[in-house]
Amino acid sequence: MCHRKDCASYKALGEKCMGHFKFLSKNGSVNARPVYLFLKSMRSPSRDAFVKAIEACAEGKFVNLEAMVNERYAAFLREENDEAASNDCITEAYFLYQDWGAHAKALQLSKDHSFLKKLKRKKERSVFSSSHKTANSTVSTGSDDATSKKKMTFSFNSTLKQRKLVSVKKK
Repeated sequence: MCHRKDCASYKALGEKCMGHFKFLSKNGSVNARPVYLFLKSMRSPSRDAFVKAIEACAEGKFVNLEAMVNERYAAFLREENDEAASNDCITEAYFLYQDWGAHAKALQLSKDHSFLKKLKRKKERSVFSSSHKTANSTVSTGSDDATSKKKMTFSFNSTLKQRKLVSVKKK
């Protein structure tokens, strides 16, 4: 986490937080596991640690942590001279930051990595799905087509009803 000598207090705090999330994870807190694996991958970076953290964050729908761990994994892979895998991770981080709403961070990544400026996502991630499943976009950006808007609204409302996030009126 912190390898500089002048930040010992931050390292101690990080270790304390990690211990807390490890305790919660071992006692069944499903929300603590992604955080613990994220912190663990920062403390002891390895391919296996990053992959476990990414999978846990995706499974738990921690888009913010999934974006951050993908970005750190990309830096790790770059240090190991694996540019192709690094670019894949930074691309994933870029889109996850957008999904999270961290548009300034996504913009910063696109300035740091020029290949990101050329990318367009064909499928957008659904709020209700895991990171490995995507939902087809029903309306193209800027479309004013009334039929498309109705389809999108129906699709969105159906998803909400399916997830029991809105009440369903019985006729």
